[in-house]
Amino acid sequence: MAAVSQMKCACPSCLCIVDLKEAVMANDKPYCSDACAQGHPQGAGCGHTGCGC
Repeated sequence: MAAVSQMKCACPSCLCIVDLKEAVMANDKPYCSDACAQGHPQGAGCGHTGCGC
């Protein structure tokens, strides 16, 4: 059985796929950026191309 190495960012509005080795972990969930992990303070987006969160 293969180990999962990538998952969708845990932010509901985010489209990013995140490598679990590089993910920002918060509440045991993987996020693609600090902005997503912190709940988008001041409306900050993740800044990744093609993602509108």
